[in-house]
Amino acid sequence: MVKKILTIVIPSYNMQQYLPQCLNSLLVRNLDRVEVIVVNDGSSDRTSEIGHEYEGRFPRSIIVIDKENGNYGSCTEVSQVNKYQLACL
Repeated sequence: MVKKILTIVIPSYNMQQYLPQCLNSLLVRNLDRVEVIVVNDGSSDRTSEIGHEYEGRFPRSIIVIDKENGNYGSCTEVSQVNKYQLACL
């Protein structure tokens, strides 16, 4: 397994219109060295479905965490509890 050098957290609530563009912008040449965590904050649109589609295409680099609706802070807490102390976008 390649060591990750960067983790990007994307707190997401009803972002179906923007999430594909956001994730596409992160598909870099050395994607295996980057980890992207999409925290779906209880969206009622296709945000989770879109995130999981990308996770299926890039399982070594994209992770989706689905949680009940909270707020931005709860998204950062979930990502920290799951693995890391992170800076979130």
